[in-house]
Amino acid sequence: MTHIPGALASHATRGSAAIAAVLLASCGGGDGGAPQLPAARSALVPPEYTRPCPIKRSAIERLDVKGTGLAFEGASFGSVGTYTYTLAAATATVSPKDDCAATIVDLKNTVPDADGFVRYRFDVVLLAPTDAARGNGTLFYEVSNRTRSLLVPALNEGSSNDLFGNVQPQVSATGSGDVAGVGAGNGFLLNQGASIVWAGWQGDQPQTLTGATAAITGTQRWYAPGMTLPIAVDVANGNAPITGGVQDEFIADNATSNLLGTYYKMAPGALASATLTVRRTPTSAPITVASSAWAYTAGSGTAPAGSTGATGYGFVTIDRAAVRADAAYAAALDAGLDNGSIYQFNYTAVEPKVMGLGFLATRDLVSFLRHGTTDAAGNRNPLAGRVQTTLFGGISQSGRYVRDYLWQGFNADAQQRRVFDGMLPLVGGSRKTYTNYRWSKPGDYARQHETHYTPGDQFPFGYATLTDPVSGRTDGLLKKCSEDGTCPKVIQYDSPIEFGGARASLVATDGQGNDVAVPDNVRLFYATGTQHSPSQLAANARTQPDMTVTRSVAATSPTYAATVNNASTALVRALYLNLEGWVKGTAQPLASAWPSARAGTLAVPTGAAASLGGPDLSGVAFTGVAGTPGLAFNGVYNTLSLNDESVIPSAVSSKFYVVQLPTVDAQGNDVAGVKMPDSSVPLATFTGYSLRKSGFVAGDQYGLNGSQLAFAVTDALRQGGDPRRSVQALYGSKAGYVAAVGQSVDDLVARGLMLNGLYGADDATAYRNRAQSQIAQPGFAALP
Repeated sequence: MTHIPGALASHATRGSAAIAAVLLASCGGGDGGAPQLPAARSALVPPEYTRPCPIKRSAIERLDVKGTGLAFEGASFGSVGTYTYTLAAATATVSPKDDCAATIVDLKNTVPDADGFVRYRFDVVLLAPTDAARGNGTLFYEVSNRTRSLLVPALNEGSSNDLFGNVQPQVSATGSGDVAGVGAGNGFLLNQGASIVWAGWQGDQPQTLTGATAAITGTQRWYAPGMTLPIAVDVANGNAPITGGVQDEFIADNATSNLLGTYYKMAPGALASATLTVRRTPTSAPITVASSAWAYTAGSGTAPAGSTGATGYGFVTIDRAAVRADAAYAAALDAGLDNGSIYQFNYTAVEPKVMGLGFLATRDLVSFLRHGTTDAAGNRNPLAGRVQTTLFGGISQSGRYVRDYLWQGFNADAQQRRVFDGMLPLVGGSRKTYTNYRWSKPGDYARQHETHYTPGDQFPFGYATLTDPVSGRTDGLLKKCSEDGTCPKVIQYDSPIEFGGARASLVATDGQGNDVAVPDNVRLFYATGTQHSPSQLAANARTQPDMTVTRSVAATSPTYAATVNNASTALVRALYLNLEGWVKGTAQPLASAWPSARAGTLAVPTGAAASLGGPDLSGVAFTGVAGTPGLAFNGVYNTLSLNDESVIPSAVSSKFYVVQLPTVDAQGNDVAGVKMPDSSVPLATFTGYSLRKSGFVAGDQYGLNGSQLAFAVTDALRQGGDPRRSVQALYGSKAGYVAAVGQSVDDLVARGLMLNGLYGADDATAYRNRAQSQIAQPGFAALP
C-alpha cells in the first residue's frame, strides 16, 4: 500500500492569521465575500461544490440535562474508578441565511424564529469518569446505528444498548463455560478513562429524551438517541407545502410478511396516483400491481420512518397470494414465489425534513463539548475542560456517516477549528449515506439485490483527490478538509462483505481498476474472512464451539449457507488504540493491510471461482450429503453504474465502474489483509457473499451475509470433489493446531494488531484458550 505525503491532509494544524484569512476567503467567508456556490442540479441534492464552505452561524443553544447517575451499577474500572452517565436534550440553532446554508439541502426552505434562527433538537447520551481528574482527555463520539450502539460494545466486548450491565466476557480453555460480555464487558474504553458520547443525527428517528427526567435502570438500560427536525416549506411561494415523488421498497424474504412501511407522509389526494410495482431483480422491468392487490393505510407519523404500525407515516398491505397466483406477475417471481421479489411503492409525499442537519448537529455538539463552558441558557457543559482529543467512529451505516461527514466538509466548526482529530469508519466500504438530500432515507444503502440504486454511493469513493475516469469529476473525501487544514487521521476497516457489497476496492483504486496512492493521514485495513459487523470471540465460542462443523440453517432461510463466525473485535480494539496514539503523537501509525490490483490480490470476478484464484466448491455440500447444495460462486457482486441522484428514482446510465474482489487461496480464503487466528489458522472457508436459493431470487446476493463451509477433519472424511486440504493435512495434530494458533497470536501482537492484556483486553490469552477449547470438541477427536 502506497501512501502520499501532504501537509494539509496529514497534520491539519492551524496556520497563521494570514493563512486563515486565505482559507476563509476560499469558502467565501471573511473579507473574501459571500461564497459563489453553484446551483444544485435539482432541489433534491446539494450543489456540487468541492471547496470548503463551513456554516458559521450555528450553535448549541441549550443542553438540558434530564438525568445523571452511576453507570454499570456503579462498577469501578481500574484506576479510573466509576463512570457517570448524563442524559440530555440539545437545542441547536442555525441561520438559513448563512452564506453556506445551501450546503444543507432545504435549510434555506425553513421558517426561522423571530431572531432569524431555525431551531432543532436531538438527544444526547454521555459517559464520563465520575472523577474528572482520572479521565484521559479523549472524547469518543460513536455514531449510533439507527439509534443503536454497536462500536462501543465491540470495543468493550460487551452488549449493545446497555449502560447498566457489567459482565466480563470469558473464553474457556476447557470447551465449556464461555461467557459473553454484557454491558461494560471488559471495560476497554472505560479502563482508559475515555469519555463517550452518542447523539441523535438521523432525522427520521424520533427523540426519546422528551420527558422531564430520565435514568438508567435495570429495565431502562438505554435511550435511543433521536432527533426533531424542521419541516421544509416552499419559502419562495409563501411557505407552501413541498411535495414530491418518493419510492419505498419492501422485500419479504419469507412467506408471510406483507407490510411495506412508508418513509414520508402521503400528500393529500395523492393515493389515486400511487402505484405499487414488483420486479425480480433491481435491473428487471417493474410490473405494476393491480390496485385490488394492495391497500394503503395512513398513520400518525410519530414512530420511526418506515414503521408498519398505526404510529408510522403509513403502510401498504400487499396481497402476496394474489400476486403469486396471477400469471401477469410471473416474470417478477422466482420458482413461482415472491419471497425475494422487490416491491416498490411510488407516491407523492409531503413535508420533507431537513435531514442534512444531522451533520451539523454532530459538528456543533462536539465543538461545544470540546471548547464550551456553558450554553446560552447558562447550563454547564458536562465535559468542560476535559477534552483534549476527539475521535469519531461507527459501524456500517455509522461508518458510512463518518465518511460522508468528512467528505461534506463538516470537520471544520463555526470558528474554523478541526472538530475530530481521528476517525474510525468501520465496514462502510466505498459508500457514503443517503442523508443530505430531500426525501432522504439515512437508513437505506445500496446492495446487490436490496435497495440497489439508493443514493449515496457515487464518486468520490476514496480519500485521495483524483479525477474520476467515469464521471469526469475531480474530488476526494479529504479534498475540503485538505484546503482548510481540518483533516483528521483516519483508520478505515472493512470486511469481505464490503468488497462484494460496498465496492470497497474503489477506496484505493480508480474507476478503471488501477491502484491509487492513499494519503499519509489514512490507513486501510481489510479483516479477511469476517462477517460484516465485527463479532466477539466469546459470543462466537458459545454460538459454535466446534468450528469443524458446518452449522445448519433453517429450511425457511433465503440461503443454504450459515453466516460467518470469525471474530475480529480484537483487531478493532488494536486499531482504535493505534488511532488514538497516532493522534496524540504517542504511537506511529500501523502499516495498511489492504489488497491491491498491483499485487494481484484484487481481481475482477467472472462466473468462475478461478477468476479469483479459488477452488470450485459448488459440489461441496453444506449438509455433507452428496447432491445437496454446495458453496457455489457465480461472480455476482454489487455492480456500480454512474447514476444521476438528482431525481427519484435515480437515473441509471450505461457507464460502469470497475469493481474488484480480493483473490483467494486454494482453501478458498482471502490472500491479502489482516488475518485473525480463525483466518490465519482456518478450519473453514469464509466468503464475503451468500447466494439466495430458489424461491428467493436464486443467485443474487443475500443482504450482508457471508458463508462458512468447514474443512474435513481428515482426508478420509472429505466429500468427493472437495479440493481443499483437510485439517489433519494442514496442521497434523491437535498440538499442531494449537501451536499454529499460538504463532498467529504472537505475530498479531508483535505487529500491534492484537492486545495482550492492555486496558482489560487480554485478547491474546482469549485466542489461546479458544484453541485449547477447539481441540476438546468432538470434531477433533479423529486427530492425534
